[in-house]
Amino acid sequence: MTLTELSIKRPSFIIVIFTILIGGGLLSYNQLSYELLPDFSPPLLTVTTTYPGASPATVESQVSKPLEDALSGLENISEVTSFSLDNASIVLLEYKASADIDVSLEDAQRKINNILNNLPDGAATPVVAKIEPNASPVLQVSALATNMDERDFMELMDDQLLPQIKQTKGVAEVQVIGGEKRAFRVNVDKEKMKLYGLSLAQINQVVSSANVEFPTGKVKNNSEQLTVRLAGKFKTAKDLENLIVYANGTSTVKLSDVASIEDGIDDQITVSRFNGVNGIGLRIKKQSDANAVDMAKATKEQFKAIEEKYAKEGVKFTVATDTSKPTVDSVDAVIHDLELAVFL
Repeated sequence: MTLTELSIKRPSFIIVIFTILIGGGLLSYNQLSYELLPDFSPPLLTVTTTYPGASPATVESQVSKPLEDALSGLENISEVTSFSLDNASIVLLEYKASADIDVSLEDAQRKINNILNNLPDGAATPVVAKIEPNASPVLQVSALATNMDERDFMELMDDQLLPQIKQTKGVAEVQVIGGEKRAFRVNVDKEKMKLYGLSLAQINQVVSSANVEFPTGKVKNNSEQLTVRLAGKFKTAKDLENLIVYANGTSTVKLSDVASIEDGIDDQITVSRFNGVNGIGLRIKKQSDANAVDMAKATKEQFKAIEEKYAKEGVKFTVATDTSKPTVDSVDAVIHDLELAVFL
């Protein structure tokens, strides 16, 4: 019996077969995840070492060269390239395609541990990392509050908004760019320091040792136990002004006697602007096993909820780049071609 004869004589059987195929196809389709690129790790490793205050020539001779000599003998190494910059060294290790990058990372870390004593004292411990294309941020967002100044908005972001964003399903990390962070500035008067016989190192030590917070012990009875903490962090400029920097039994010298205290902002290293407007930049990365499209959608919904909750403060989130959009566009194009193929 041919396939054609079977289809004519047993139509119910053919309908059942096609129904099973269509049902299985729909079930499989609903379980598919959206990914623009497959999850892969190229055979590349980076070794980054910071050396504050060092010139490129010093970095090359004292950091990059020892690392190159130690790492060039690794198994499956194809090429070693180093970049000596101001304050930092970057060594790029390229492996053969057949190499297991996870095993290679462990081998490179062992080699680096063996030569740590040969590196200069001021250099930080080298950091070995894989290059992961999927580790790039999915969303880049600009946040601002029209009814708050930038410093207060930065405190609101750190204390309340960031924890809510990080709790979104699929979010692994949120990098913050820009913003004005609160900082106390102690402007020391040189002449007054000489008058009281104090040095800048003494004042720095007193301020550092006083600005602490740590547990001091426990208080307990038969029914409960409480932890006692010493809260010594400076909260206002007045706390710093009343700080005693010197006492000899008969007289005391307060910090306000030798310096002026300013409740200002920290030095801005990075600035975030969107369409010329200052704001706080957020770079949101997804978890390794999360779906970029689902994470971006959930995060945008979280932004809307936060905007409604903090409407009085004028909080607004603007998505500058969304790398999940090309994925959605590609999927829509595939669905359109699929529909056309089924119709034909």
